Amino acid sequence: MKRTILLLVLALLLAPAGYAQKRTKESLQKQINALQKEIENANQLLKETSKNKEVTLNQVTLLDKKIQSRQELINACNEQIKILDKNINQGEKNIKKLGGEIKKLQSELSKMVQFAYRNRSHYDRLEFFFASEDFNQALRRMRYIQQFADARQTKMQQIASAKKKVSDEVEANRKAREEQATLLAEEKAQQEALKNERAELNSKVAQLKKKEGSIQQSIKDKQAQAKKFQKQIDDIIAEEIRLANERAAAEAKKNKKSGTTNKSDKMALTPAEKILSTTFSNNKGKLPWPVERGVVSSSFGKHASAISDKVTITNNGIDIATTENAKARCVFEGVVVSVVRPSASNIGVIIRHGDYFTVYAQLDEVYVNRGDKVSTKQNIGKVHTDRYEGKTEIHFELRHGTETLNPSIWLAK
Repeated sequence: MKRTILLLVLALLLAPAGYAQKRTKESLQKQINALQKEIENANQLLKETSKNKEVTLNQVTLLDKKIQSRQELINACNEQIKILDKNINQGEKNIKKLGGEIKKLQSELSKMVQFAYRNRSHYDRLEFFFASEDFNQALRRMRYIQQFADARQTKMQQIASAKKKVSDEVEANRKAREEQATLLAEEKAQQEALKNERAELNSKVAQLKKKEGSIQQSIKDKQAQAKKFQKQIDDIIAEEIRLANERAAAEAKKNKKSGTTNKSDKMALTPAEKILSTTFSNNKGKLPWPVERGVVSSSFGKHASAISDKVTITNNGIDIATTENAKARCVFEGVVVSVVRPSASNIGVIIRHGDYFTVYAQLDEVYVNRGDKVSTKQNIGKVHTDRYEGKTEIHFELRHGTETLNPSIWLAK
């Protein structure tokens, strides 16, 4: 009985632990795959920009992003190997423990076999049977011996099966560790290439610093344009909220319903819009990218320029470098509320998803108009290509009412 309880406890301990570790490994592998894809995309974009003989800020940005991704990849591989090592060590301890249990059961079973051999004749069995006080007692004795032997045989089979399972798991972990070690070795072998990339980056930065003054002014000019564009977006969203609240108030008055007036930054929603908004919220971390492929070239929030720490860049969304002729696509179903044209080479589209808004800017062409219903991944325009910089880049923002959100944590990895 004690051994049965021990086996049950051991099985319960092994199952959850193995599951949790498997989830962690899967998560890391997903991260590794994503980083490899980022490096591949960065390589492709750098190849396109290399046609431009003059060093550009875009080349520096892509090189820097590629180096970051490569370092993150190496770190993820190291972490993966540590987890696999831990799994292997635990598995070997479990095998040793189960091996001890098997030896004990083998000893007990051996004694039972010896007893059965000594009492193997038909006469001995009859004598054992008639030595009982009554028939029922003899039958119970025979059943007890048979059940006793069967129970131990069953336990041995169970432990042998468990031992094989753990052994298989350890072997699988060893193979996985070898695969990851190979990947890490490959990445470490590229450290020389990484050094070359850093040297190239430093060289390009040095060249650009010769034009630091003009670059700083260019960044400031672009920031000023971005600020005007942000004002347009803010006004459009504020107007959408105002109109939605007015419609709700008029509907309530028509139906003679009393209610409190919404604050200016809160948006009244119809039942259908509430469902759409909730569905959008539930897809956090799962939304498709606004372009089919690309690399985040400028992250959300405030950060220094790659060329000069004297210039702080404020980004209310993210910028994604992509391939020439790339199409901008809607990340979720919704309704187009505005097409903004701050300049000929920077058309923006604002789409409403309940009380969420997505903004797609730096477009050359748009394929939608105000009031159009759009679906997930529907093409809504063509991304602008800067011929001088040799870059194709889309600006993407996400708002919840008037609140600015970080799009990176909403998009699928």
